[in-house]
Amino acid sequence: MNVLIIRPGALGDTLMLLPALIDLSDRVTVTFVGRQPGLDFIQPWVHCAMDMERSGWHRLFTNRTEGEGLPVSNAKIAAAFFNDQDGVIRNNLRSFLPDATVHLFRAFPLEGENLHVARYLAECLKSAGLPVDPDRSMEAIQRGILREKYGLSPRLNKIVLHPGSGSSEKNHPPKFWSNLIKRLCSENDFGSLKPVFLLGPAEESLQSYFKDTLEYEGAQIIFCPDKERLIKTLNKAALCLGHDSGITHLSAMLGTPTVALFKKSDAVQWGPLGPKVTVIQNQEPGRELIESILKALRDFLGIPG
Repeated sequence: MNVLIIRPGALGDTLMLLPALIDLSDRVTVTFVGRQPGLDFIQPWVHCAMDMERSGWHRLFTNRTEGEGLPVSNAKIAAAFFNDQDGVIRNNLRSFLPDATVHLFRAFPLEGENLHVARYLAECLKSAGLPVDPDRSMEAIQRGILREKYGLSPRLNKIVLHPGSGSSEKNHPPKFWSNLIKRLCSENDFGSLKPVFLLGPAEESLQSYFKDTLEYEGAQIIFCPDKERLIKTLNKAALCLGHDSGITHLSAMLGTPTVALFKKSDAVQWGPLGPKVTVIQNQEPGRELIESILKALRDFLGIPG
């Protein structure tokens, strides 16, 4: 059965579909339409991954012109995640894919709803008639199936820190991170782990700050790694620490012991999924938060507090 799934979003948003897509990967033929960089991580589990910003997908949002079509012309089921109050997207999908059953869903569960985003997406796809089991998909991602799928064998010699996210409201200030890394470097418990800072496009303006303040601590700074380097870096991590971000979600799904700092996000809906995750929520970026982080890191390493 050919299936079209459309859900553009940032890396973390896209990764929330992985539990369902992995569950579907040997059951149906999926064409997924989304955005980079998430597409790179979806690709192994779908038949075809297409970039929403290319190939004519803009036609979903405009009045149809005679003779034009979508890059996909054949699907039995089309499931799309959009705010489509005026029905333009639904009508266009029905027009472009006359043989498909079309389903439109909200991109996220309702605010305050006691439902994880990944489970919400799996339940939506199930209601659209796809053979996905939400319980099975969530259980598989929680036990670390992504690491199994990639065939990773961890080499634990680094502690990876990601001080950014797609929204500044989620982030603790750079000064907090520099204080944290100085404290980590002064602790004998973590002396064998090389600190690595991962910076993405949203943190480009912070490169010089972290370079000036952290390089003398022996920290490595990696800016905008590609998929292979990012997975390789996380595979070497004994620990990963970050905000509610795509990298934090990826780390957790890969089975890396992950500490997630939640400042604004709802951890019920957005808590990272994986076998070794600790969420620290709503703590001010000061000494108490640093102590909470050190305790969580020691707990993962089995070091007495």
